[in-house]
Amino acid sequence: MNRWISIRTLLTAVTVTTTIGVTVSSCVDTIDMSNRYTFMGRTVAQYLEDNEETFSDFIYILKRGDKFNLMKAYGTYTCFAPTNEAVERYLFEQDSIYRASLLPGSKKVIWTGITSPKLEELSDSMCAVISKTHILAESYLTTEMEGDVVPTKNLNDRYLTMSFGNDAETLQSIIYVNGARMISPDELVENGVVHAISSVLNPSSNTVPAVIEGMPFLSIFYDALVKTGLENKLQDYKDFSYVDGESYAGNYDGNGNSSFPPTRYYGFTAFCEPDELFHSLDIYSIDDLYERCKEWYPKATNPDFTKPDNALYKFVAYHLVNKKLLYTRLVCYNLTLETYNSEVNLVKRSDRFEYYETMQGTLMKVTRPLSNAKYQTDVLVNYSRDLTNASDPYRSTCGERKIPVNIKVYDPAVVSQDSTHYPGFMQEALNGSIHLLDNVLIYDEDVMSGYVLNEIMRFDFSSLVPEFTNNEVRWCSRGKAGILKTNEYYIPKGYGTNLVYNTEETRLYYLCPNQTWHNYQGDEMMGLGAFDFKYKMPPVPEGTYEIRMGYSANNNRHVIQFYVDDEVTGIPVDLRILLNTPNIGYIADAQTDDNGIANDKNMKNRGYVKGPTTYYYNGSVLARDDNSVVRKVITTKYLGPGDHWVRFKNVKEDDNGKAQFMHDYIEIVPVGYLRREDIPLEEKRK
Repeated sequence: MNRWISIRTLLTAVTVTTTIGVTVSSCVDTIDMSNRYTFMGRTVAQYLEDNEETFSDFIYILKRGDKFNLMKAYGTYTCFAPTNEAVERYLFEQDSIYRASLLPGSKKVIWTGITSPKLEELSDSMCAVISKTHILAESYLTTEMEGDVVPTKNLNDRYLTMSFGNDAETLQSIIYVNGARMISPDELVENGVVHAISSVLNPSSNTVPAVIEGMPFLSIFYDALVKTGLENKLQDYKDFSYVDGESYAGNYDGNGNSSFPPTRYYGFTAFCEPDELFHSLDIYSIDDLYERCKEWYPKATNPDFTKPDNALYKFVAYHLVNKKLLYTRLVCYNLTLETYNSEVNLVKRSDRFEYYETMQGTLMKVTRPLSNAKYQTDVLVNYSRDLTNASDPYRSTCGERKIPVNIKVYDPAVVSQDSTHYPGFMQEALNGSIHLLDNVLIYDEDVMSGYVLNEIMRFDFSSLVPEFTNNEVRWCSRGKAGILKTNEYYIPKGYGTNLVYNTEETRLYYLCPNQTWHNYQGDEMMGLGAFDFKYKMPPVPEGTYEIRMGYSANNNRHVIQFYVDDEVTGIPVDLRILLNTPNIGYIADAQTDDNGIANDKNMKNRGYVKGPTTYYYNGSVLARDDNSVVRKVITTKYLGPGDHWVRFKNVKEDDNGKAQFMHDYIEIVPVGYLRREDIPLEEKRK
C-alpha cells in the first residue's frame, strides 16, 4: 500500500541579494558590474516608490490588487514594471476595444475586463489579475532568459513569451516580453529584480480558440475550427478535482519522499496556416478550404462537419495536439537544466525529434534536422530527408498528389516582430500554444508510412502521458520537483491519460534528467513494488512492427513480463543482465573485424540490440559503446486500427520493494524498414 500525507506548510530558504543595477536604455549580453552599487534593504516595492514619477500607476494597481506588500517581503521575485504612460495607453486601448464591440454590426461583445480609461475605475479583481501577470516568484536577469519564454510562470499561472530585436538607431539588442519592450532591465534589489517595460503585459485568460480568433490573419483557420466544433475540445484548463498537489509518498530508493505532481492542467497546441498561405492556394473562405479538404481526404465523405469522417474535420483535427508545446520544447534541443544539458547528452549533429498524437488519431512528427545543412536552424513538421526539394526546401512534396512535407514552423520570436503580416500575434493562450506553419499540413497514410514514419520511431516513455508535459513533470530540473523540491515525482493512480494501473500496489515515478545517467534525454520512468501497469502506444500507421524497450541494466533492476495488448510476449526478462554476458554476447565494434555487423545479427537473434549512436553516457561514452545500455525486442506484431497497449508486470519477489523497473523509451520500427538494404548501416544504428 502507498502511504502518503498532505503537507499544509513548508518552510523554504530564500536567497538575498544586495546589489542593484543602474538604469540602462537597452538590454546587452553582459551586465557591467562596475556601474552597480549596494543598497541596504531596498526591495522591489521601495524601488518602485523611489521612482514614483514613473511607476505611480503601477503602484496603485499593485496596492488595489493586494500584491504591493508582497513586493516588500523577503523572497526572490521578478517584477516587470510598466510605466505610467504604458498603463494609461493600455486602459485607453482596452476600453476602446470593449466599446467598439458594443456597436451595431459587431459579431460579439469583447470583454476585456476594462470598461473605462480611468485608472480609479479599474475593479479590484482586474487589478489583481494585472498585478499577478507582472510578477514571477523567481528572480531572472536578462542574461538568464533564453528561448521563447521566461522560464517560470507568473503569479497568474501563465508563461510570458520572449522575443529579441535590435534598435534601428543604436543597433543595441532589445528584449520584448509579451511584445512589451524592456526599457530599463536588470535593476537588482534585495528581494529580486525589476525590469521596466514599455507596455502592460496582456493578462488575458483566453483559451486557445479565443486567442486564434483574436489574430485576424488566422480567420480561415478559426472559421474551420468553429465549423467542425473542435474549438469545444480546446477549452479545458485545469482539473479542479485533483487535490493531491500537496501530497507526497516515499521515494523510489526508500531514503526520503517524493512529491505528487502539484497540478493537473490540460494543455493544447494548434498548428495553424495563416490566411496569406491559404490565399496562395486559391483558398479565400471556409467553403474554398472545404473543397480542397475533400481532395486531400477523399475517403472522408460524411457531410456533417462535426464528425471525424468529414474532410474538413480531419484537416483541422490533424493540426491539434493535447499538449501545451512551447517552441523551445517542441523537441529536446538546447534543454539546459541544473543537472542536465541536452547538448552534452545528445550527439551534436543528430536530428532532434518528437512524435505527437493529434486529435485526428494519427501521428505528427516534429524535427530539428541538425544532420541536414538545408534545415539546421529550423523546426519542421513531417520531415523526411529523402523528400527534400533541393531547389526549394520549404516546398518539398511527396507523390502524385504532392502532399507537403518538411513544413517549417515559424519561430515566434520572428513572427512577433512582423506586425505587418501578423498584427496582434500571440503565441501563448491560457491553456496552450499557437504555432504558424509555412505550408499546408495534411495527413496522408502512404506518405507517412512510406517516408516520414518509415524509420526507428523512438518515444521517451514520459512523452506518452500528456499530463507530464502539461504540468512540467517531464524535463523538470532536479531539486525542483513538486512542493518538496525533490529529484523525482511520484505518479498517483489515475493521474495520467494513456497510463493504467492494474494493481493498487503499483508505484511509478518520474526521475528528473541527470547528466550522469545512461539515458536518452536524461530522464527515466521507474516502477517499483508489486506493479502491473500499461501505457497506450502511439497510433502508428497500420503495419507490422518490431517493438523494443530501451533501458539501462544494473543489479538494482527487476525481472519483467512484457505484454502487448494483454498478450504475453515471450518469457520474463531479467533487466539486471548486461549485454556482454555470454547468453547475449555483446562485443564492442572496435573489437570486431566487420564493425560489429555479425555481432549485431547474433545479438538480434537473441532478442537484443545495442544502444543508439545518437546519445552519450555522461557526455563522453556513446550509448552503443556502453554494454549497460540495452534495447530489448519485446515482440514483432501487426498493429491495426484502434488502441494498442504495452504492459509491464513484475515476476520477481522483492521483499524490500526496492527492485527497479527502469524504462527509458519505447521504439516502434516498421519491419519493412529493417529489411531495406538501401539504408546505410549507421542510419539503422541511430
